[in-house]
Amino acid sequence: MGTVTRRRLLVLLVVLVVLGIPAGILQALCVGGSCAADPAESRVPFCPLPDALKLAIASGYREGRSADVLAVGAATPIFTQVDGLRLPWPAVSTATNARVPVAFSGAGISAGATIPDGVALDAIAPTVSDALGFERPFPEVRSGMAIVGVASVSGERPRLILSIAWRGVGSTELDDQPDAWPFLASMLRDGAGTLEAEAGSLPLDPSATLTTIGTGGLASQHGITGSFIRNDAGSVVEPYGEGAPVSVIASLADDLEDADPRTLVGLIGTHERDRGLVGGGWYPDQDPVDAVFGDTLGVSVAVEERLSRGFGADDVPDVLGVVLEGGIGRMDRLTKRIVAQAQAATSGATLVSVAGTGTWERSSIALSDEAAIDAVEDAIPGDASAVEAAVPGGFFLDQTVLREQQVTGQVAVDALLGAEDPGGGKMMADAFQGFAVSFSRYC
Repeated sequence: MGTVTRRRLLVLLVVLVVLGIPAGILQALCVGGSCAADPAESRVPFCPLPDALKLAIASGYREGRSADVLAVGAATPIFTQVDGLRLPWPAVSTATNARVPVAFSGAGISAGATIPDGVALDAIAPTVSDALGFERPFPEVRSGMAIVGVASVSGERPRLILSIAWRGVGSTELDDQPDAWPFLASMLRDGAGTLEAEAGSLPLDPSATLTTIGTGGLASQHGITGSFIRNDAGSVVEPYGEGAPVSVIASLADDLEDADPRTLVGLIGTHERDRGLVGGGWYPDQDPVDAVFGDTLGVSVAVEERLSRGFGADDVPDVLGVVLEGGIGRMDRLTKRIVAQAQAATSGATLVSVAGTGTWERSSIALSDEAAIDAVEDAIPGDASAVEAAVPGGFFLDQTVLREQQVTGQVAVDALLGAEDPGGGKMMADAFQGFAVSFSRYC
């Protein structure tokens, strides 16, 4: 172990001791070689990963809400199935390419504006806010910043914000099908857009990235970190479902409605988990979001119905979120149709944003998370299932089972580190308990 690494470990150890971290947690973190007889062989969880990967995982982690045990895949891509989508685990390979498309057009947007590479999804809400001339409260709680030059300084203010998300789509898919998305291509060309935006956090779970679009903050800030989260009572729940906590920070739509109760907020989605695109319920006494969920094919009718109810009809800006899924060509055609509907109903006073929530590089070989689940279940004694829920990149563990069997999450970590892929190689490049991410600043 090099001098710099020893020094960092010493600093981390001192900080944890000062904070009063129990010895059991120090052992679980393997701090100072506590997990090995030979300090030279000690394993530091999380810290050895590439810096960019560490930052993305930390940006997707919220203490108290995220999974108990996290892991990073090695050579073979690993996925978790959620709502029909194969969602990738963070990996040291290219399987978690986080490039996503982002495009703006319509009222309040400077046509031809340049969007720099690497802009994250948390920039969408502040850019829209800039186009509205709306100053949101509590800017310090959100990471997102408006993209310079995209909002127009002159012209008509938008009366309707049409926020469209392509669920489970990343730029790699668009690269593979360049002729399948002519309308989105026209937005990139004639409005302002890029294929080189970034999701901003890992894992690429739409529940997290949709809420990032809606709030302007990363998952570490809004707390909707995946398709399952822990609530304040410690139960594992689906986000926006029964017993789920609200986002830690408000959405742009929440702030607009709080500023003017006449604001209409609607969502047309495919699943309850899509609610993060517009939020809802953050401020007391707000009207419920006008939400409808169903097959993407009915989206045009649902949009027309909301336009007939007055969305975009007056000078108070309204927000309508639409989540699409399915084939690229179909999503592009539906996007063209609903944008035309909105622009016609508002006489062109609609601001349109389109973004993908992220995907993974296609691979001929990919592993379901079932193999990782089996490894953990086999390592924890007893007949009861110890894995309460799986999310891309980790597991929630049943704390009752752990207490009954008198084991800690480190047992699951060790099992994941020892798991092999079908070729006999390591399944995971790293695994660690979630709280290791909280201390990543000391790496």
